[in-house]
Amino acid sequence: MRKVFIGLLMFMTTTMNISAQDLDLPGLTSPKNVKVTDVGRYTEFLAETLLTDSITGRQDTVYQSVPEVVWQSEGEDIYRDTQAPRRALSPIKLKGDLNTFFTNLTIYLFKFTYESIDSEGKPVTLSGIAATPNPKQTKEVNNMLIGTHITITSNAETPSNQTQKLDLSDWGVLYSMASGKPTELATGVKVGRVVLGVLSFGLSEAAWSSVDVTRNILFNKYRHNFVVLPDYEGYGETANRAHPYLYQELTARQVADGARAAYYAYNNDPGLKGIHLNFRKDWKTAICGYSQGGSVAMATQRFMEQNNIDDEFHLTGSICGDGPYDPISTLMYYVKRDLENQPMSMPVVLPLIVKGMLDTNPYMRAHKATDYFNQKFLETGIMDWIGSKKMSTGDIEKAFKKLYTDGKNGDKNYYHDIFDESGNAKMRNIMNKNCYEYFLDKYNRYKDKYKTKEGIPLPDKRGVMEDLHMALASNDVTNGWEPKHHILLFHSTGDTTVPYDNAERATANLGNWAVLHKADNKKDHMDSGIDFFRGDSNAGVFFHDNLRISSAIRAIMGLPYNGQKAGDIKSW
Repeated sequence: MRKVFIGLLMFMTTTMNISAQDLDLPGLTSPKNVKVTDVGRYTEFLAETLLTDSITGRQDTVYQSVPEVVWQSEGEDIYRDTQAPRRALSPIKLKGDLNTFFTNLTIYLFKFTYESIDSEGKPVTLSGIAATPNPKQTKEVNNMLIGTHITITSNAETPSNQTQKLDLSDWGVLYSMASGKPTELATGVKVGRVVLGVLSFGLSEAAWSSVDVTRNILFNKYRHNFVVLPDYEGYGETANRAHPYLYQELTARQVADGARAAYYAYNNDPGLKGIHLNFRKDWKTAICGYSQGGSVAMATQRFMEQNNIDDEFHLTGSICGDGPYDPISTLMYYVKRDLENQPMSMPVVLPLIVKGMLDTNPYMRAHKATDYFNQKFLETGIMDWIGSKKMSTGDIEKAFKKLYTDGKNGDKNYYHDIFDESGNAKMRNIMNKNCYEYFLDKYNRYKDKYKTKEGIPLPDKRGVMEDLHMALASNDVTNGWEPKHHILLFHSTGDTTVPYDNAERATANLGNWAVLHKADNKKDHMDSGIDFFRGDSNAGVFFHDNLRISSAIRAIMGLPYNGQKAGDIKSW
């Protein structure tokens, strides 16, 4: 196994392209030690419920999409026929067949492990999960979709652990891309107000059938995808290891290895023979992620192109939402928020970033958390919480709120100089004085340049703060390459966790290869993520073809995987 090449970089004060993690990986080998660990079937079927309004006494029939996940390890026959709806729909008179409108959604899933490398270049066994089309609905797989998941802090949130119930989360929406039905993930549909309302606008049953046929002709080649979601190192099979947060080149390598391993398993593992389909001749691949996943998606595209494996994957590009593509511009934004007396909405992000650098970045291995953080902030136990993998980001947010309320040792005001009542914090209150003043100085000197192609110069010496600066800059995925495929960017101007500045920096560096959808909706990070994956819903009915992410997939899969020219996509 190749070792990671780690060398001291030449220090320059110009915008030099750097990589503290040169993995030196030309001529990647075939998938190694790939093992399918479980096979399952996800089915969603319609159930009928009669609800009574407690105030008016009015009764409504509600049809809810009920998910069921069955795994081979649970002793079930996963290949059995899809269940019928739990209650008959015949008493309801419709223009059209409701049972056809809500045809059952069935996809297959398999979990797998595979060999990749860690930050020292040593072999490491990682895990992931893949969703595949139902062979009863299609004769072939149309495309591959590589999903790169959002920031998580608990192992329970990792994709291969999300197997009991699939919902409209990032992985739930991506899994649905393996299906072939135009209506997906419908939840809580009030038939009388929605379906009947649509059908009663003069659409005859024949006309409705025509619409459905048209939709299938237009969108069929963008359905029936092979969807792969690798677990990042530090989660799933490697939950006992540190997660290298924002170690972009390493994570990109591991994701590429995971996608290759899943493809190999699907085509070769005898345990998947019953669900295997051939890929169509001109299949393509897109990479998609939000938040951390957005930057990992871009990093994976860069890694594939720079290591000449983009043709192997038939890569058409990536779809990236609100990602921290440039960690330095993120910190500059936090300083700007401080100067405006505004807090960060997710203060867990800074310790996540710094801990990831401390654990794996060669610039940071001689340093410790106390070099950068306020001692009182560290007293919360934040580094242990992150390391334990037991608390989600939501759990940590609640813990911060509780600390503000409860204080410490009877002093209810103890943490009031760290957090506000919402559990938010300003950068100056969680970083120590030396760290904050170092980046404050950079902001004051380069506040007109940090979002531009010019950026902020690198340090010309080694030091505690300079090493953090270099570690962050080494993970700027907008630098050091000219893409060969398009990157569809989505970013909310209201995001206070991963700022819009990141998208500006990306478009400045990547030019017409980066196609930015400016979401000027004032939504913060979590709500913007919902918008990225789902877009607007139609009164509770989520159409697979109308999900925002489906629009992006159609746009980028509509291009050839070779011979693209910057600007082939103007907007999406």
